Amino acid sequence: MRVLLSILLCVSSFACSKKTTPTPSFLHTGAVFLDLPLPTPNSIRSGSGMPGEAYWQQQADHDINVRLDVATNVLIASELITYHNNSPDTLSYIWLQLEQNVHRADSIRSREGRSTGEESYEGIRISKLQVDGESVAWHDYATTAKVLLQQPLHSGDTCVIQVDWSFPMPVTSGLRMGYDDAYADGPVWELAQWFPTPCVYDDVYGWNTLPYIGRGEFYSNFGDYTVSITVPSNHVVFASGALTNASSVLSQTEQARLETALHSDATVTIRSQDERVHTAEGEQTWRFTGKQVRTFAWATSASFIWEAAGVEVPTLGNKTKRVLCQVGYPKEASAVWDEAVEYLQHSVKYYSETLYPYPWPQMSMTRGKEGGMEYPMLAFCRGSSHQSLFNVTDHEVSHNWFPMIVNTDERRHAWMDEGFTTFVNHYSLEDFYGTRAHKPDVSKYIASKFMHDLKAINTPPDLLKSRGHLSYRKPGYGLRFLREEIIGKERFDEAWKEYIRLWAFKSPRPADFYRSMENASGMDLQWFFRGFFEESLQLDQAIEKVTQTKDGVEVTFRNLGDWVCPVNLTITCTDGSEHNYTLPVSVWAWSSRHIQTFDLQSPAVHVEIDRKKAYPDIFPANNTWKTELGNGKK
Repeated sequence: MRVLLSILLCVSSFACSKKTTPTPSFLHTGAVFLDLPLPTPNSIRSGSGMPGEAYWQQQADHDINVRLDVATNVLIASELITYHNNSPDTLSYIWLQLEQNVHRADSIRSREGRSTGEESYEGIRISKLQVDGESVAWHDYATTAKVLLQQPLHSGDTCVIQVDWSFPMPVTSGLRMGYDDAYADGPVWELAQWFPTPCVYDDVYGWNTLPYIGRGEFYSNFGDYTVSITVPSNHVVFASGALTNASSVLSQTEQARLETALHSDATVTIRSQDERVHTAEGEQTWRFTGKQVRTFAWATSASFIWEAAGVEVPTLGNKTKRVLCQVGYPKEASAVWDEAVEYLQHSVKYYSETLYPYPWPQMSMTRGKEGGMEYPMLAFCRGSSHQSLFNVTDHEVSHNWFPMIVNTDERRHAWMDEGFTTFVNHYSLEDFYGTRAHKPDVSKYIASKFMHDLKAINTPPDLLKSRGHLSYRKPGYGLRFLREEIIGKERFDEAWKEYIRLWAFKSPRPADFYRSMENASGMDLQWFFRGFFEESLQLDQAIEKVTQTKDGVEVTFRNLGDWVCPVNLTITCTDGSEHNYTLPVSVWAWSSRHIQTFDLQSPAVHVEIDRKKAYPDIFPANNTWKTELGNGKK
């Protein structure tokens, strides 16, 4: 019998149907293992992946007064921007972002033939632009503007930019903000990327002036915000900050309920459907402060039902604090939004405990035109069911860590916020749903489905037709694969948290992430980051031949793709025993063929690579070998 099995093992061919294999770009010369051409470490960004002792970033503080004229649907505003030049450079001009001009006919988006539909849109109208009290010349380039300084801004100095401006509210487009007039008790206005603000000036690119097209989101400076928002007196306002004049805009009953909600785990109604005032008498000004936030957004409506509760989260000082979780939604959304506060509570608590303590006093969510968009302390969501609302809530809330705390450049590296959040959402959803069925984004990535999509993940989003695959699903899956199959959960989690701690309230680049993860995990991961993030290499592992030996079985492996990974192997024997092995990635360092003998007490009948189907193999059919006996034949 042993001789017969040996003959069968020798003559059995590995399971592989006819197919076309991509030509390996590295031809298995070992080049995939070479170091990535990362920027040379310096005193600003170190070789260990942490900010250097000379790290710097600019600060832009904003004091804004804005009024929403609901009769004309126009915003009228004035702002003072205190710009701190923390760089070592002297600046002779400052670039501003004017993102609402994306709707204008001369924007790059419109000239691409992708108009937002806002016909004859005027964009932001600037009536006053001064620096330190003096009028200055400036140039309009649609979504950016170049402000020429009369006096150079030296390192360590500050200047005050005053801008008076207005713009009509877009009514057709829902591009990350919008006007939603679908509710009986009044429209919902959601305002984001709505005010002139300095572009980021950093140590990597200098002025970051990539135009706003809409595919890439935003990259902005941290700053302290004081914002006064004037709206009709029957409106409720939610914003990227703490409400500082509750006594002026809320009744005593509402103030008491809000205080109760902060200390309650159960949802408290602050303003019910029956308590809303349907006729406005004049206007009210709501005042908010946001400390160290990268932008400021807000939403307002007379139709909002207002509900809230608190949640206890850890702090950096190993203590705890309460965070207010609040939502605003029209009565038409009540059937789905009745649990929305609980969704906020879960996400704020989960990410505070697993990533980094939530640093701000509140987290809000509103229901309007925007389907899902994140800003500091505020998310715009819709949701057609309880599950879809929780999933989008969890995704947008997790963005308060990426990129609101870890301030990545979303115009260039969308995967460092969308992919990171997709990754952490997977585990948050598992925690929330438990054994209940749910649909995590990570599982949507199937390597074979996208084998002909040869763009790298680290491609600027403005150069991608669709970001769903390369900015969300593939990097989300890749990080899960790195954690669960390559590094290991405990080792990964320590490195992951260290990266977040090092770069909280700073701006990392991909090289900083790569180096930080390598240093904190103690592993060489250049081959992984090259193949999965920086290039579009593909994995195709195969079993070429299996031969029974005197003391076990000899397996010949092939690497038919142009990427490399460890080999996760399961061997099943005639006695029913199973044996699991993980061959290190280094077996591919010198050849695309690897032969290895495994000592076994019983002949093998089934040999399989990646039984869990965890690897991004583009052709898994050649991963399995079986004897005829293993298939039940005699």
